[in-house]
Amino acid sequence: MARFEATVRILDVTESDAPAARRAIEERLRDAGFTRWHILSLGVQGAMVRAVPRPPRRARRVEVSYAGGGLLVAAVVAWTLWFFWLLAE
Repeated sequence: MARFEATVRILDVTESDAPAARRAIEERLRDAGFTRWHILSLGVQGAMVRAVPRPPRRARRVEVSYAGGGLLVAAVVAWTLWFFWLLAE
């Protein structure tokens, strides 16, 4: 059996504050026989406020430091000395 997802806008919620409105919506959905739902946003009509929690923070990128290029300079010097040593033989 296929599962579907629907987006529904409920406009006739008249409660005193946001938590009461959320409880009223959840009660109506439960009474209607729905078992799973997720309220994405809730607010005064015309001024919607996001009710979704912040997304999880991303892991910080670890920057690899090569001592300001010192490792690269040492490698170039070592390769140059090895190359000239081969030419001198």
